[in-house]
This record gives sequence, structure tokens and C-alpha cells, in this order.
Amino acid sequence: MENSSKFKFIKMSNELLLILISGFIFAEIASNYNLFESIIEFVKEYDRGELKGLFIFFVYISFGAGIFSLGRLMELEKTLTLCRTAENDLKERDKIYRSLFEHSADAVVISDGKKILEINKKGCEIFGLRKESASNVSLMSIIPGKYIYELQEALKETFRNNNSFFEIRCTKPDGNVIDMEISLSPIDRKNEIIQIIARDVTNRNKTKRWEEESKERLKTILDNTLCGILLIEASTKKIVSANSVALRATDYSEKEILGKVCNELICQTEKKNGAVSSDQARNLSGSILLKLRGKPVPIISSIIPVSIGGNGYFVESFIDVSECKEEENELLKTKMRAEIVLR
Repeated sequence: MENSSKFKFIKMSNELLLILISGFIFAEIASNYNLFESIIEFVKEYDRGELKGLFIFFVYISFGAGIFSLGRLMELEKTLTLCRTAENDLKERDKIYRSLFEHSADAVVISDGKKILEINKKGCEIFGLRKESASNVSLMSIIPGKYIYELQEALKETFRNNNSFFEIRCTKPDGNVIDMEISLSPIDRKNEIIQIIARDVTNRNKTKRWEEESKERLKTILDNTLCGILLIEASTKKIVSANSVALRATDYSEKEILGKVCNELICQTEKKNGAVSSDQARNLSGSILLKLRGKPVPIISSIIPVSIGGNGYFVESFIDVSECKEEENELLKTKMRAEIVLR
């Protein structure tokens, strides 16, 4: 819109300038060749009646030229008004964008890949720069030395794929060490101008590390318990996780056991249907573990319903009691032999 308005303004300005120049040239020629005096003599010598038509013609020509000039002037004024409106709109937008740029929660840097062209307040705070002297500072100077190679590769990738990302760890002027995610995107490909956004992801990374450590601790605890533990999806009755004790007890690998329906491994001896159901929750019961290799073994199992991430699951834990059964059988045999001897 701005370019169109400028074009119309230039076009009308050129037309008015042409009219003025033409009028000036005509007046100059008429003055040099005494055309005005000739016209006066012509009017004196000829009958006015005969010149009536000529005067009317000149009146119409003059009136038409005036109307044309007035129309052009009105169009010119309208174009100027549109240009002023567009200019005011651009200034208002620039003000809004400048406010967003300066008050962003992330550090924002505009660069040509070599020097800093612009940097916002957050960027000055993080990288320890003064707003007044930040322009023309080397881009490499604000990045820790060990990440220079990552920055150079990211600059190349930015113009190939329109964006790039990498992470750094840097020390702020106040001594705090922070993790930052650096994202780059092109603004002006012709002049190789890029926008760099540096986001503080320290808390996110701490949360991520805490979750990983919690998972590792939980896995360590589960793998060192005396019972096998299976996590079963409530809707499908399929096994989605198993600890190392359960894998050793069943002779299955982790890849083989995941996705199996739970009653393919554990059958309830007290119920005909071995599938997990809500009425079995929190009950201790005798069951049979169906191993991949070897004969089935007697176990004691417990099933507890849980909710993880809004989804329903069952945690089934079991203990191999085959050794207890064998000891019980041996005691029973010994008792029977003793009774026979006493008889």
C-alpha cells in the first residue's frame, strides 16, 4: 500500500510539474515573440462579433485547464493524506514492535553473523553489556569460547533450514550459572541478517534432571526388591513394564514380555478367569506363574490399581513360594514316615 501511494504521488507531481513548465515555456515564447501584442492588435483590427467564437473557445480551454489542475491538486492532497496515514501506522507498529522487543522475557539479538546490530534489555542483562555501547560488539564475544564452533555451525544451518538450535551454559555478570537454549532464524537473507533468541532453560533442565534421577532411583529400588513387579494397562490388560526380578522369574527378556496379556504369565488358582479385574485389587492370593522355560511355579500375588498420567493401571507383585512348598512337602513326608515308624 505504501509503495502504491508513493507511485501515485510521484506520478501526479510529475504531471503538475509538466503543466507548470509548459505554461512557463509558452509565456516565455509569447513574451519573446510579442504574441500578446499581436493578439491585442488582432482584436482591434477585426470585428468583435467575428472573434466571439474564438473568445468562447479560449474561455472553455482556460476553464477546463483550471478544472483539470484543481482535480489533480485534490488527488495530490488525498495521496498525501494517505501517505501521512500510512507513515503514522508504520510509526505506531514500530513503537509496538520496539516495546515487544525491549520487554521480552528472552534475550533477543539482531546480528549480521559477525557483529551485534541490536540487543534488548534482557540480552544486556544476561551478557553483561551496556545498551549504549552494545552495537557493533562482536557476536563471538558474548558466547563462551567452547561453544564458538556450535555457533558457527548454527549460523550456516540457519540459512539452509530457516532455523537452528543449540544449548550453552554461561555465567551471568552476577556469578549465577545458567543453561540457555539459543535459537536462530533469518530476517534478511540478502544482507544475511539474523535474529538470535537466548532463552533461560535452567529450571526446565533442573526439572528434567530431577525426573531422570527420580526414575533411576525408582528403577534401582524396584530392581533390588525380593518380588517381581509388573505394570499392567487397565484397558488392555497388557504388560507395559516389568522389573528385573520379574524378568528372571519368568525367563522372558524385557522385549519379549512387554505387550503380553497378564494372564499369559499369571493364572489365579482360586478363580477360573486369570484376567485382572477390579474385584481382585489389594487381595493376596495363590497363583501360578507360567514361565517361558521350565515348569510352572506357585506364587503369591497382589494386585493394586493405580492412576498414572490420568490413565488406569494395575501393579501386580508376586513372590515365588515354590521353595516353601517343597519344604512343606518334605515336612509332610517326614511326618508321615514318623507316624509309620511309631505304628
